[in-house]
Amino acid sequence: MEKVTLHLKWFHQFQFAGYYAAFEKGYYRDVGLDVEILESTVGIKGIHEKVIRSTGQYGVGSNELIQERYAGKPVVVLAVIFQHSPSVLFFKKSSNIQSIHDLVGKRVMLTPRMDEIVAYLKKEGIKLSDLQLLQHRFKPDDLIQGRTDAYSGYATTQSYDFKKAGFPYVAYSPRVAGIDFYGDNFFTSEVEIREHPERVKAFREASLRGWQYAMSHQEEIADLIYEKYSQRNPKERLLFEAAQMTPLIQHVLVEMGYMNPGRWKHINDVYFELGMLPKNINLKGFIYDPNPPTNYDWIYYSFGILVFSFVIVGLIQWRRLNKQYSENLKKQVEVRTEELKHSNEYLQVLNQSLLNTLKELTEAQDRLLASEKLAVLGQLAAGMAHELNTPLGAIVSSNSSLSDFLNHKLNEVIETIVGFSKEDSLLFHKVLEESLKNQTFLEGKVERLIKKELAAKYINVEKMDLYGEHIQLVLETGAFRLNDELKTILESDRSLQILEAVARITNAFRSNQIISVASEKATHVIKALKSYLVSDKDILNGNTVVDIIFEMETILSLYHYNLTKVNIVKSYLTDKRCKGNRDKLNQVWINLLNNALQAMSYNGTLEIRIQWIDPWIKVSIIDSGIGIPDSIKGKIFDPFFTTKPDGGGMGLGLDICKKIISQMDGKIELEEIKQGTCFSVWLPNANS
Repeated sequence: MEKVTLHLKWFHQFQFAGYYAAFEKGYYRDVGLDVEILESTVGIKGIHEKVIRSTGQYGVGSNELIQERYAGKPVVVLAVIFQHSPSVLFFKKSSNIQSIHDLVGKRVMLTPRMDEIVAYLKKEGIKLSDLQLLQHRFKPDDLIQGRTDAYSGYATTQSYDFKKAGFPYVAYSPRVAGIDFYGDNFFTSEVEIREHPERVKAFREASLRGWQYAMSHQEEIADLIYEKYSQRNPKERLLFEAAQMTPLIQHVLVEMGYMNPGRWKHINDVYFELGMLPKNINLKGFIYDPNPPTNYDWIYYSFGILVFSFVIVGLIQWRRLNKQYSENLKKQVEVRTEELKHSNEYLQVLNQSLLNTLKELTEAQDRLLASEKLAVLGQLAAGMAHELNTPLGAIVSSNSSLSDFLNHKLNEVIETIVGFSKEDSLLFHKVLEESLKNQTFLEGKVERLIKKELAAKYINVEKMDLYGEHIQLVLETGAFRLNDELKTILESDRSLQILEAVARITNAFRSNQIISVASEKATHVIKALKSYLVSDKDILNGNTVVDIIFEMETILSLYHYNLTKVNIVKSYLTDKRCKGNRDKLNQVWINLLNNALQAMSYNGTLEIRIQWIDPWIKVSIIDSGIGIPDSIKGKIFDPFFTTKPDGGGMGLGLDICKKIISQMDGKIELEEIKQGTCFSVWLPNANS
């Protein structure tokens, strides 16, 4: 049994359930590990130094690891547990803070190292200097008792404290602004990985197995934590925390422990915008790979040595024979003939050896080509989680809101409507019709402007106080668009009940629309992915008729996540189809599109032009990037030539494209344009 230590970043609670499950269920013991789990009373402070100080140390961290890595600490993240950060900002629901922009000048408690909240505020145009920052005491009563106006915390735990106290709150997540950080992860040091690679792999697999068990047996693990580790939190709070963790971990949709290098790059970009890290720092060695790729360098070294040896041997042999020939040509004719015979046999054997070596190199190159194709498919899959997470997140959120309305608020609305008089019923139907007819979302600045106009217009109406419930409901329901009829509504004794009933019905209707739109988007993405991946038998076995426009549209659908800042210009000048292999052609289009997007840094104009130039179908992909220098234009189709940084590619992409197009009796070329880069592919017409 090898002794190792795991340092938690907080008190014992369900946040670390997977490690308790791995210990108690014997998963650590099964792989020969004696694990000691230590809780922290001061948060993440000091954990990184403990982990890198000696071998056998592991820790639970978060996104701050990328900063520690850049600062020189040899930390390596082994796996991510929370696919989405639970960090949120809490407000009192009935306070005068109606949106995130109302925080300016208010008292705010921010947790140290919760940088996604700072990035969220900055993206909304709020600087830390605009706030009254208070020291965070980790006591929810500070917000409940009004000692602060906003309070950062975890949606998994503080939400329980507020609900238990009956405190009405609003929680804002950075994800609504596109800032999607990871949550908890576990990590170790480079020394531990180098000196004990099998122990690291065993600890990682046992921990992930424990997490899978914990999320599938939440009540059992909650009882275990309460009875054996800590009674600081009641079982009810532990189960609440587990339920809130489920959509953040997504253990059913995403493989437990999965990490996407693109997400870490996104986190790096956010830190860069905050001025806390340089842009595009080197993440090599930071993300743990349990199955590193095979190194084929020895093949090339062996081949080089063999060729060099052959040249040296040939030169020595040639000089020796030439000297003998010059000194004694007449006397050694018969001897020379015999020697040439033996030399010829030797060269035949050597030639056969070279042919065998060349065959091995060809097979190695085929494996490299397959690896390049898998790398391209990996880049394609990297954005799929984001493409599906957005509509799925919208569906989950809207479904929760709709469920809350049906289970808790519907009866209240019905009772309210039944109690209306005839006049109030008419007013209710008028407001409801207007609200459902136009559900335009009001931005914070526009909302505040309309509030001020309504308060000034109805200054004599007591109900229209700038910070009252009436004015907020008038905005939510869209009743302000009724103009003069609004005054009639406000004069009713039950105006507040009318507006509240309409607001609740409208919110439910809006949630239903969001679910419909999000479901349609998710279905569209899945259909596009299915169309790309599923190939007919005849397409896989050889050339057939290919609809280029359909295939290009499918690929653009899959790349939607990377095209948010790209202006796509589609110049489809012909609908003729070409002759070729659909699967291989899609690999060409993906490779050329990837190169174009990287050249533009995913920001600019990308034109896809398809035209008929008898007897060819010409497909051109034109980007507005920096272009290709004249000095390297003659090398871009050479194998293993690349201008990308280390880890960006092996330099086989364009070489693969050229081979694929040549096999289909076509050609690919780099065309001269004034700005950017244009790659054109010429393919034979299907009817030629």
